[in-house]
Amino acid sequence: MSTATIQSGWQSDESGYDITSSPEIIQQTLTMLKSKRMFLILLHKGYQSGSTVLVNRTDRHLLIDKPVDWPGKETVIRVVFRDPAKLWNHFTVKVVGVKEDLLYTTLPLKLFRLQRRAHFRVETPRDSRVSFLHKGIPCAELEVFDISAGGMQACSPHRLPLTGERDPITNITIDLPASMDVGDTTLSIRKGEVVRIAHNEEKNYYCYGITFSYTQNEEELLLRYVRQRELELLRSGLSI
Repeated sequence: MSTATIQSGWQSDESGYDITSSPEIIQQTLTMLKSKRMFLILLHKGYQSGSTVLVNRTDRHLLIDKPVDWPGKETVIRVVFRDPAKLWNHFTVKVVGVKEDLLYTTLPLKLFRLQRRAHFRVETPRDSRVSFLHKGIPCAELEVFDISAGGMQACSPHRLPLTGERDPITNITIDLPASMDVGDTTLSIRKGEVVRIAHNEEKNYYCYGITFSYTQNEEELLLRYVRQRELELLRSGLSI
């Protein structure tokens, strides 16, 4: 953890978030959300709102514009938004009252922000697979554990003929099964490199760190999937 992060009121954790309980930072964030009318997304298990806004804040409550499809349940919700740096942020509050146009919630006690890394990795659905060519030789059906806009981690019980020292690969095809909110997805990426190999002795499989070199269209499709999956994981990870 860096000194700058501690001094700023944020602390980093291993899950990829910076976290703060600072009342000053939380108040500044709420003031920004209200004054700039920044879009919020409300999540709870089985529900995702469209864009809404923070209408007001009192000493005890947040007043949020009630989504038109609000299911009418008073429960714990996660409030998600992108800050001016385009990083995902979220906090968790409890809905304590519902009026015609407003949701009344408790005040947030913690604020979570994705760490400032070049590419945020998301866990892939079970049975995600990747195939590619290395020197014209097919390497098929590796299991994909996580993926980002920059690369992925793929594993196999077999040691492939790779060194992990920027082995060039081509014709990368990633098959991602449907999950709760994201349908079956197949991503095709023309080129990449295997930059890391690690052996997990406990489970006896080999994991390959792969980076991508993609066209603009390939990048857009990959980013779209990663963002959809980020939101899905935020929602499914919410404890009710």
